[in-house]
Amino acid sequence: MFFNDIKNDISFRIGDRDIILMEHQSSWNPNMPLRMLWYIAKLYSRQLDSQELVYRSSLIHIPAPEFYVFYNGSQDEPDCQKLCLSNAFAHATNTLELIVDCYNINYSPRNKLLDSCYELRCYSIFVQKVRDGIQEGLELKTAIRQAITYCKTHDILADYFQKNESEVFDMVNFKWDQKRALEIAKEDGIVIGEARGEARGEARGERKATMKIALSLLKKGLPVGVITDSTDLSLEEIRKIAKDNGLVF
Repeated sequence: MFFNDIKNDISFRIGDRDIILMEHQSSWNPNMPLRMLWYIAKLYSRQLDSQELVYRSSLIHIPAPEFYVFYNGSQDEPDCQKLCLSNAFAHATNTLELIVDCYNINYSPRNKLLDSCYELRCYSIFVQKVRDGIQEGLELKTAIRQAITYCKTHDILADYFQKNESEVFDMVNFKWDQKRALEIAKEDGIVIGEARGEARGEARGERKATMKIALSLLKKGLPVGVITDSTDLSLEEIRKIAKDNGLVF
């Protein structure tokens, strides 16, 4: 969760009753209901046998979904709001609805959610301190170090930062490096693309750079979950990269 500006999707089930989908974002996206619809459809399709849908005569029970977004971008948004899929429809209809509960987790002393969740409040303070340092003109690395020191000295997840300072620093710092790498890949893709295949060249350039980043992280021994979240590559793609380069996976 210490990645900022990289989507961090989580889904889990509570027995056979509920399925919870959550996403952490630093760019406001009013299309989250449509994205969540896509996510839940893919999850259901993985869990259910398509033949059952065709031939089973009794009702198929499925876990009920809940959708949440945790937002900490720079755009001013309410502490809590609901986004409805129906708002995107070309005309009013009651045939389909999906509601996403969106929570602004930017630090505020009056944020009820942060007041009720100590860990989330600490995370929000840490992110805000990094941003404050950058706004003051500090280099990213210095801003991160300063934010970590602040949290440790003010007993804000002090034990966690004490034990995981190096990991947190690498994760937060890597976000900016990865973003720049993808920007460079995009530029390379445009340069090498022919006039008619410019878009395809751009996509190939981005993918090539992303695969290089994944390989580098594999060599450094980072957790697979961190690599998939950072690159948007699937587990199968990561496994293939490791195999092609003779790495143990």
